Amino acid sequence: MLAALLLLPLVVPIKGVAALAEKIVEQSDAEYRDKTKISMELVELQIQLDLDQISEAEYNERELELMKKLAVIEALQREEEEEEEGG
Repeated sequence: MLAALLLLPLVVPIKGVAALAEKIVEQSDAEYRDKTKISMELVELQIQLDLDQISEAEYNERELELMKKLAVIEALQREEEEEEEGG
């Protein structure tokens, strides 16, 4: 009991940091999986191309990157749905 009390000032900040790190991971995961954000980026990319702010080659490169991200998100979602259905 005494050891627990003596270690309390060390344990509480560590638990707080761990909880904060967990929240950061959850938030970044949610942002990474946000298909709406990627869709908006695709629209912005098209506008930049239409306004001649980027070249067609740059558009194609960035569009491909965004489409790959979208495909990964959709695959992850399908995988999660299958896991939920399977048990």
